[in-house]
Amino acid sequence: MSFIETNKNSAFGWYLASVLVMCCGTVLAAYYYPGEFDWVYTVASALASQKHNPAGSFWFAGALTAAMVLLWPYVTALRTRLFSSIPHAGFVIGALRMGLLCGALLGIEKLYIRDLSGWVYKAHEILALLAFFGLYAGVLGSLVQAMRRKKIYFIHLTLIVGPLLAIGITQFLLYVDQRNLGWVDTGWREMGIPFWLSFAFWQWLAIVFLWLGLGLLALININHSKP
Repeated sequence: MSFIETNKNSAFGWYLASVLVMCCGTVLAAYYYPGEFDWVYTVASALASQKHNPAGSFWFAGALTAAMVLLWPYVTALRTRLFSSIPHAGFVIGALRMGLLCGALLGIEKLYIRDLSGWVYKAHEILALLAFFGLYAGVLGSLVQAMRRKKIYFIHLTLIVGPLLAIGITQFLLYVDQRNLGWVDTGWREMGIPFWLSFAFWQWLAIVFLWLGLGLLALININHSKP
């Protein structure tokens, strides 16, 4: 086994550990959520909310924090061993690390602070946006570089960016046609609002595809390392 393959396996182990931790934390948080958790009409942050999920918020917030910590050595391994042939690697690594740091802070916030935005205006939303922006920028930046060598990566790029585009389109449609609905919640189901207009639905898909994209990075760079 080559040195690069050894480091790829080691890095991927950290990634798989983050997936396991995040999945377990999410399932446990949903299990303790009051009533039955609605994956289509309830946003992810509700699982980590001490207000909305007093018995289960610890599991989601703790898992998010731990997953971000586990992904740090994964990103470091990509930088030191697997990103040597990708141009603009500094931007990619910097964006990923910013996303991980903000994601960890987001989890810590939910563990210890009931309502950060009540103290600092929109602080929770800013942290969430920075976490998503950093991780997405790093993943998409890598895929754009990979696509220059292999056009097949356009498919991966489309799948990962698709939920973000859907969020933008559906929120615009709601703004134009149904401004009085308020923020998405289970009441939308009772009103007959279709699932594909739900921000929560696309947010969960965005999270899943983002995590898959993070795992894809190791495979991308192995391909790039071959002549």
